[in-house]
Amino acid sequence: MQRPDGLRIIPNGRSDASHVLNPGQFTDKDVRHAYSVATRIPAVLNKLYCWCGCENRGIHRSNLQCFEDQMAVTCEVCLGTAEIAWQMTQARVQDAGKIQAAVDARWGQKG
Repeated sequence: MQRPDGLRIIPNGRSDASHVLNPGQFTDKDVRHAYSVATRIPAVLNKLYCWCGCENRGIHRSNLQCFEDQMAVTCEVCLGTAEIAWQMTQARVQDAGKIQAAVDARWGQKG
């Protein structure tokens, strides 16, 4: 459910990269890049709902948490959400609601 601020979750817990896995441990360049993104913009990723479905299993709440374990290694949704956030923050978009809208447009449930 989308909130008035454009977000789908209420950010809670950590908003820093203190629990993000070390990007250097991954050999795949796209995976390494995504984990690096998580270390650079953790507060943004902490605000974003990830459409990967892991929250339905009680594992994660935000896209940031997908990078605190190896969830994102094999999940194109986790990786793609972080990449959308990275590209938008590099374009100076700071409004997490706008970033979430772009994530929703790409990964959100259709119908």
